[in-house]
Amino acid sequence: MAKATETYDKDEIHARLEMRLKYHPMRIFTYMLLVGICSAFLFISISYFATTFGTNFNNFKLPLLFHANTIIILVSSYTIAQARKAMDNDDMKGYLMGLLVTTGLSLAFTFFQVTAWMELHASGIALKNNVAGAYLYVISGLHLLHLLVGVVILIWFTLKALDKSNDAVKLLLFEADPFSKMRVGLLTTYWHFVDGLWIYIYLFFVLNIYVLK
Repeated sequence: MAKATETYDKDEIHARLEMRLKYHPMRIFTYMLLVGICSAFLFISISYFATTFGTNFNNFKLPLLFHANTIIILVSSYTIAQARKAMDNDDMKGYLMGLLVTTGLSLAFTFFQVTAWMELHASGIALKNNVAGAYLYVISGLHLLHLLVGVVILIWFTLKALDKSNDAVKLLLFEADPFSKMRVGLLTTYWHFVDGLWIYIYLFFVLNIYVLK
């Protein structure tokens, strides 16, 4: 009887913990933030389409680095997923490697994005002389801003992981803490969202510049 009661208590504790994690304020805030970002980009997209459709503003080509960045962003989505998988398996080395590679890819994306803007400007597409070009700068710039927020968080997580990997006690507590895994999960969700947002932006401009012009 005591054993059955003990099992029930463990199950009840686990269920309550799962419920706390499911409705944790950090999780709710993250999802609300993503909904807000979606709404903002949807509004800008509709405004772009309404302003440029049927005009000559879309008569330019996307810099090649936009295409390269699409590949980089897809790879980074894979590496952050691997980091989360390693975290779930208590593989600190794999977790740290995933964070480092994702951070490196995001910095490469940032460098290529700025270079692409410079190429676009050198080709004569500026904020003041082309409405479609101005939208491209603004939309891709807002995306880069959200990506850089993710980069800062990635670096913070990486530094924390490095600190814990050098201390056996901290590492044990970190691996056993369900809230730590929840935070890693939310970081992964945010990163996948930012990656998906870039794919949307890329396809949106490809459609408007090369198909609907």
